[in-house]
Amino acid sequence: MTQNPLALFYAEQKSQILEACRACGVCAQRCPVIPHTALAETPPRSIQQEVKAFLRGGDANETAYTRAFACMECFQCEMDGCPRGLSPLRINEIVKQEYQRRYGIPTDFDEPAAPDSSQRILASIQVDSETYRRLLTPSDRERARYVFFPGCNVYSQPEKILQALDILAYITDDVAFVPGLDFCCGEAYLFAGKIEQAGAASSRLVQQLAAYQPETVIFWCPTCLCRFNTTLAQASDLPFAMQSFPQFLAEHMDQLPLRDLPPTTVTLHEACKAAFAGLDRTGAREVLQKIGGIRLVEMERHGEKTACCGSGAAAAFPASYGAVRDERLREAAATGADVLVDVCHFCHATFAAEAPHYGYRLANYVTLAGQALGIARPDTLLHLMQSGDVEGFLEGAAELVEQSLFSRERIRDVLQRACADNR
Repeated sequence: MTQNPLALFYAEQKSQILEACRACGVCAQRCPVIPHTALAETPPRSIQQEVKAFLRGGDANETAYTRAFACMECFQCEMDGCPRGLSPLRINEIVKQEYQRRYGIPTDFDEPAAPDSSQRILASIQVDSETYRRLLTPSDRERARYVFFPGCNVYSQPEKILQALDILAYITDDVAFVPGLDFCCGEAYLFAGKIEQAGAASSRLVQQLAAYQPETVIFWCPTCLCRFNTTLAQASDLPFAMQSFPQFLAEHMDQLPLRDLPPTTVTLHEACKAAFAGLDRTGAREVLQKIGGIRLVEMERHGEKTACCGSGAAAAFPASYGAVRDERLREAAATGADVLVDVCHFCHATFAAEAPHYGYRLANYVTLAGQALGIARPDTLLHLMQSGDVEGFLEGAAELVEQSLFSRERIRDVLQRACADNR
């Protein structure tokens, strides 16, 4: 079978890593999650020596496993994280790939394209069947100046996709929609060490996006934005420019009929990936600053020195995840803000259940923009995760549950897991 461009790229990267990496440990020293793992007292150089030994064909070892599978994929190491210009993030992903190839280890992997993925199930019980079909259907048009791609995992919070589409309709009609789930940037597969599958998924998505011949693809998901810019664009040529939805929205706020909100002090937890990678450090901040009634106070760590929510470590290293999450929530509390505003849907789910314990509310920036337009959509999953009342949710959403394509038992299982995973 002919390898796809992404798989070839990673194979080349592995060769380069083995040749150029000196196991100096700088990347491990700068990693924000390692202090919250069993490697906290291990010398950074020793960590990378074990990683490199494993990649050279050595036996599995806990150091290499922890280094790779505790990775939050925050992209901080992509910002001057290696003195030899290597990508520490790709090193971790190649370690994961090697574990898959040699040992076939199970991963907590929810394939977005699967017909019964949790994202599909959660979307199906928060919107009516017509809207559900809309969220899974590409635009029927030949060309568009812009293409909007939401990514996969935000489908667990479908109101955010719909809110973004509401706002886009105020700004332009020259936009096509490419749904997530059936289309994926490959991140879910890369995270699990499935690089061949990632390449196939990303190639299919690029082909679909390019079919509209857009000037710019607008990404809701910060991870998709980073994957395209730091990985896919290096593996092959992309025939379009790329922009985050916060950036696009910030540029067009003056076109929107905004109303002032009640006076509110907010602090911003930006998308760490986009900030660390230098792709978007201002978009959501500028959106908030253009909404009347909002006063923004910054956390100690923000901009290029921001912090991760910890969600990437949740599956394999839940204790590390919880420590990173709680550290950030305490930092937000120190600002005295009424509302912690997030950008990424993963951060939103990570903070949802715990934020009330710190005395502030949680809101996504697009929800506040919707409120300023008078078209805000309810944040259904946030209320579920804060209450933890799965049976109450099922009762309140009985009509949507009835029309869903999925069994009540499967829906209950997904809801219970969504509540449990983020506590």
